[in-house]
Amino acid sequence: MLLEYWQQLIDGFFNPQKRLFVGYLFTALVVAVVWLLIVKQVNLRQACAAVLAKKTWWSASSKLDYQMLLINRAIMLLISPLLLAQVTIAGMLFLALYEWLPQRPSVLLSWSDGSVSVLFTMVYFIVDDFARFYVHRLMHRWPLLWAFHKTHHSAETLTPLTVLRTHPIESIVFSLRTVVVQSLMIAVFVFFVGERVDLFTVLGASVVVVLFNAIGSNLRHSHIALFYPRWLEKILLSPAQHQVHHSVDEAHHDKNFGVAFSVWDRMFGCFIHSERHKSLVFGLSQSDLNITMNEQAKTQTLNNVYLQPFRESTKVLYKNSRQLLLISREICMKKMLSRTVGVAIVGALLSAVFFSGSAMAAEQVFVYSARKEALIKPILTRFTEETGIDVKLITGKADALLTRLRLEGKASPADVFITVDAGRLQRAKASGVLQALNSEKLNGLVPAHLRDSDNMWFGLSQRARPIFYAKNKVNPAELSTYEALADKKWRGRICFRSSNSVYNQSQVASMMAATGVAATEKWVKSVVANFARSPAGGDTDQLRAVAVGVCDITIANTYYYGRLTNSAKSSDREVTKKVGLFWPNQKDRGTHVNVSGAGITKYARNKANAITLIEFLASQEAQKWYAAVNNEFPVVASVTSSDTLASWGDFKQDSVNLSQLGELNREAVQLMDRGGWK
Repeated sequence: MLLEYWQQLIDGFFNPQKRLFVGYLFTALVVAVVWLLIVKQVNLRQACAAVLAKKTWWSASSKLDYQMLLINRAIMLLISPLLLAQVTIAGMLFLALYEWLPQRPSVLLSWSDGSVSVLFTMVYFIVDDFARFYVHRLMHRWPLLWAFHKTHHSAETLTPLTVLRTHPIESIVFSLRTVVVQSLMIAVFVFFVGERVDLFTVLGASVVVVLFNAIGSNLRHSHIALFYPRWLEKILLSPAQHQVHHSVDEAHHDKNFGVAFSVWDRMFGCFIHSERHKSLVFGLSQSDLNITMNEQAKTQTLNNVYLQPFRESTKVLYKNSRQLLLISREICMKKMLSRTVGVAIVGALLSAVFFSGSAMAAEQVFVYSARKEALIKPILTRFTEETGIDVKLITGKADALLTRLRLEGKASPADVFITVDAGRLQRAKASGVLQALNSEKLNGLVPAHLRDSDNMWFGLSQRARPIFYAKNKVNPAELSTYEALADKKWRGRICFRSSNSVYNQSQVASMMAATGVAATEKWVKSVVANFARSPAGGDTDQLRAVAVGVCDITIANTYYYGRLTNSAKSSDREVTKKVGLFWPNQKDRGTHVNVSGAGITKYARNKANAITLIEFLASQEAQKWYAAVNNEFPVVASVTSSDTLASWGDFKQDSVNLSQLGELNREAVQLMDRGGWK
């Protein structure tokens, strides 16, 4: 835990995604010196002396900034795991869009990946900037929030590190703001334009953020009053305008809440130009402090910045509820918390961070699984019984879980990502949320074409996708290959699920790999012309449609057929009596197969346990369980299939490396769209 603390502390200065990245601090220094040389007409020595003035950097206020930097980092490290539940907003929004819209549209298909990234980067920056403005405005206008935001405004000298002079409660509020904005933007963009969503980056950070920070955003909290031309200040907020926001002058109160754009302030009537010829005094006014002038010098203490906000928020709550006042008195011990108690609380928080490692070090592994709990939980329970490693399982739809992993980044608790279809596994790899899994055991058990070429993911079970036919209408002798389904004799006789299905996308991608783009596109158009109805439902729905005569032919994953075969419901078993299974392409490349698989997440905290789990899922016991319970073919050649799977007969599998299916996924979706496959 101590190591993680120092890593995060250092990361704040060496990560280009952070405001205080050393590169941005250096450019701010250069901008400030050049500004003083040109505008103030001073020499280089005077300019450097003004920028690095000891009275600014070593004032009581600045020293408190440095102390809060160290303490806040420890506090946020302690409480950040408690905020992870909020990150599910992205998944919830993504799933909600699936519920609200019957079809997931694919838009901007003609746009290049770069164009989509530029659009997303710009829209995200604008929406994020407005959200920062609006939450900041609320921090001033709502007395309860203002009690905590005062900590930031209590700074009497401004340096770039003042940006981190925030009360932990305010940090939580702004963290949740970030989560909501990220969730909304990523969920909406991923839903409409697919996995092409990404920030246009430089050094791993948004190019707009890099530009904003590189041109001197850190001077917002400084004593260098860099102003813009008045016309430009109506669009972009200058550092000098933000310094006005920190002024004790009542004429400047509740002005210039913006971060990058000043247009929001103009829209809400809180805009003011920079004060170009006026010296500003920073800090809180006497009315804000509720103290005398003689006591003001004593305000720069940890006790005041951390505990005073709780006292003031208690007063706010008292005005609205006597009951809350009583609770607040018990919690806060109003007017009884001394400086000694304040130090004790801070010390307790630090101790909790540095010495809670043993409590958090229990043998465990966190799993994000796109497989339904009923299909994965029993074998995970067996794993725990055998190894003593506790499995924390979170299930959800694959795209939502992948979005969540991308959002969470280093804060993610996930160690293992499990999903179905190589297309999705390859998306996870391309998204940068997985790391290489080096295991001689897995390399020996899982065939090369059923795992990633860089060992980012391994297949754990197989499902074939053969042709299913109506026994009373189709002679198996009429069937041969997937390609033959384009024949006009099947006009109005074929059912398929939507092109949104990753199973169909991977099927088309495999044909692209085998026969080429032009031939596959011609096949798609011909098959669409043979549809008996518009695509609808899942694989089981297609099998039922064949059984009741809606269509004569479909393609589906074998485990759906196996579930119906072994179902306790007679109506399900009746479907398989009417629907036959045919293995296509046995004289050439073989029947298309795919996998469910797993990989270790990029920031896995329990990597050793994660490797142990994935190796267990490739063991004899787990492979037999997949076959017997889930009706899936083992990936390990030495494991025999279940009686149900064996009853379907042996077949030749397509041996295309499944990594190709993910790599061709976007092109396959575009091809299906051109072919009219809805």
